[in-house]
Amino acid sequence: MSPALFPFKKTRQRHITLVIDVLRFSTSVIAAFDYGVSEVIPVNSLLQAETLKQKGILVAAERDGEKLPFADFGNGARDFNVPVIAGKTLAYSTTNGTKALLLAQTAGTAGILAFTNLKAAKNWILSQSLPVVLLCSGWKNLISIEDTLCAGAFVETMMHESSFKMDCDSARLSLLIWQSGRENLAEVIQSSQHYHRLLKLGIDPDLEYTLNHSSSNSVPVLHKDKLINYSFND
Repeated sequence: MSPALFPFKKTRQRHITLVIDVLRFSTSVIAAFDYGVSEVIPVNSLLQAETLKQKGILVAAERDGEKLPFADFGNGARDFNVPVIAGKTLAYSTTNGTKALLLAQTAGTAGILAFTNLKAAKNWILSQSLPVVLLCSGWKNLISIEDTLCAGAFVETMMHESSFKMDCDSARLSLLIWQSGRENLAEVIQSSQHYHRLLKLGIDPDLEYTLNHSSSNSVPVLHKDKLINYSFND
């Protein structure tokens, strides 16, 4: 439920980690691939992001929710709905999501999960035949409502697969939170701290796009230092 808990995950065998940052990195990087980006380089260091920018690579970067002055893009999903990104490499640096992704990479294969690619991510996981750990990016190592809800939604999709079982109370708790909030999902997320944090910055959290369940077939997966898109249909 938080990157701070990741070192204590129950799974010690080889596994896949799916990183969740609903508002907004995981939703937005999925969107970037949907809009035609060829690959994404996640970076923690702003210096590294600026260096890549100087090399002619497009950069999406934010800190504490706000787009950085040197960046070409912020961290909104619809920011990438522009022709210039088609076929391009995109460097990406955020407050929480990219840090969680690079942390996940230290434990093996890492992919991206959001509400928008729930079904595609499930199909990719089923094709891998490995245990899966869900890593919620949260906010600066704190738990976030929106990421926990998404984790619970994914747990529910996997419950119907005979090859998977829950083996962690965090997964059970996220499922319970999802089941209690699914009928009024937008309202629950609108009560979250990060939703209000974005509003105070004048940023539209764009829940219409963010909560469009399984609207994307994209599954970004980290290979060495780059996210590559895997497309999984039914």
